[in-house]
Amino acid sequence: MNDLTGQDAGKWDEWRSLSEDGHLDRRKVVEIVAAFRAMAGPDTERTKGKLLEHLQGRARRYLRQRVRRDLVDGGSEIIEEVIGKLNEALLDPTSKDGVGFEKGFYKKLRERLTDRLRPSLREKEWVEQFPVEDDETGRTFDPADSTRLNPEQLAIAADILERLDPLHRKAFALHVNGFKYTSSDPDESIAVLLGKSPQTIKTWVDRIRAEIFELLGASK
Repeated sequence: MNDLTGQDAGKWDEWRSLSEDGHLDRRKVVEIVAAFRAMAGPDTERTKGKLLEHLQGRARRYLRQRVRRDLVDGGSEIIEEVIGKLNEALLDPTSKDGVGFEKGFYKKLRERLTDRLRPSLREKEWVEQFPVEDDETGRTFDPADSTRLNPEQLAIAADILERLDPLHRKAFALHVNGFKYTSSDPDESIAVLLGKSPQTIKTWVDRIRAEIFELLGASK
């Protein structure tokens, strides 16, 4: 933890001014966390309250971009549970998570969001999928993919996706958006669109999906 407690009262005056003037967004989030955790004294309660409120706001904005909007409550329950973990960590001076938020605010938020999602991931039924044919037309279709990643999982794994080879990332993006490994319609076939074999595309997608679920801590 950054040792701010030994600095003079003027340091807290700076934070008081920033909070009262609505300028906390000018400071790095980890600096705000460090100040909040170090700030002490009867004259700092109002300022600490404003710092916490600001951190909660930043956290909510970040989490809203990573939680599905089509949930019954728009994902609010999940978001508020993670915010609750943030509050507990910051208000407890002995919390290891408090140190974690100070070192990497958004990284720690992703970890807590992942923790919240793990139970539902473990309950998901994973089934092997095979192409099927229409008995009347003979046209080949891919069955519904029950292992397709949902928006929360993709958002949490954004760092993995950003590191991918551009062609691999494009293949995965097409897969997530409903394109087939192979299809009688060339406009719906990832293999045709990217000039690769269906097995190559499937291998890429499976490998990327495995990396993501390893990050999420879920097992197939």
